[in-house]
Amino acid sequence: MEKYLDIISDDELVSSIKTLISTPSPTGYTKEAEAFLLEYAKKYSIDARKTEKGAVIYNFGSDNAKKGSCFAAHIDTLGLMVRSVNGNSVKFVPINGIPPIYAVGDYCTIMAYDGNRYRGTILPDNPSVHVNKDIRDVPLKYDKFHIRVDYRFSEDEPAKKKIFPGDFIFLDPKFDFIEGFVKTRFLDDKASAGLFLVIAKKLKEAEKKGQLKLKKNIYFYFNITEETGQGISSLPDVDNLYIVDMGVVGDEINGDEFSVSLCPMDSSGPYNYDLTRELETLCIENKLDYKKDIFPYYGSDGSAVLRACKDIKVALFGVGVNASHGYERAHIDGLKNTYNLLKSVILKECIE
Repeated sequence: MEKYLDIISDDELVSSIKTLISTPSPTGYTKEAEAFLLEYAKKYSIDARKTEKGAVIYNFGSDNAKKGSCFAAHIDTLGLMVRSVNGNSVKFVPINGIPPIYAVGDYCTIMAYDGNRYRGTILPDNPSVHVNKDIRDVPLKYDKFHIRVDYRFSEDEPAKKKIFPGDFIFLDPKFDFIEGFVKTRFLDDKASAGLFLVIAKKLKEAEKKGQLKLKKNIYFYFNITEETGQGISSLPDVDNLYIVDMGVVGDEINGDEFSVSLCPMDSSGPYNYDLTRELETLCIENKLDYKKDIFPYYGSDGSAVLRACKDIKVALFGVGVNASHGYERAHIDGLKNTYNLLKSVILKECIE
């Protein structure tokens, strides 16, 4: 069975992640990504459903299986929203935790209520150096910035009749794959979701060949409300929940872009000891590069599940991501280590 889940090429992982990242899905507007996931499931005959809230769940079940194991990633991302329109100036607010320093200067797309999409650039107010002697001292605060829209408005057709408060703004992801590095916005957490797509497709191929014999049901849960802390709703009947979300890279942290990160504890408290220990054992047995870290300023869908007092065991792991919530970067080696840990958990826990 293991051979069916092996990675064929680096491009297999990278292209899956790129496709997801190219589909805009800031928290609150994830319908395009939801539609993509459902269409992907249909294409490969994967059993899938969408919750009322909008999360998508892939299911691999067996009549003989009792409980199940759930693997969860989130497809909602950071973004912006129109706050006000004054003349040709569009003011905005952040959706979730994107620092202003990671937004200023970026190209973006405003999705207007009527369905039209307007390109633009995020700039400080009065942005020209040649007329604004204080431009170098502009504080990094969202109320000091606006979007310059690439559209020729007029008195008869002003911006305020085209763009309205509440319109979503998509930041350009700037995807690039160079020297083994994947650098782009939204690796948090579309890197993990992309890995789910690859392994779900492989599981289905094995099932079609009669090679998939399950002792536990397998669920891949694509959540849409992680960045706002709402977490997962309507979990399937499972006893173990594995959150696959980005690992932290930074000062006083062991994690790096080449490894899979295991998180025994984040800001919500410790995750399940036995599951975390089993993840580490699988890393050692399969010679995977891994790091263990406490994530002090981090919360996950697992945090929300634990706060809801669910009777379920939860663990957290994921690829190390540099510059989180900004111009993020991971490495293909870290992605492969994460994929192989995911594969190892499924093989040991769910497959006969």
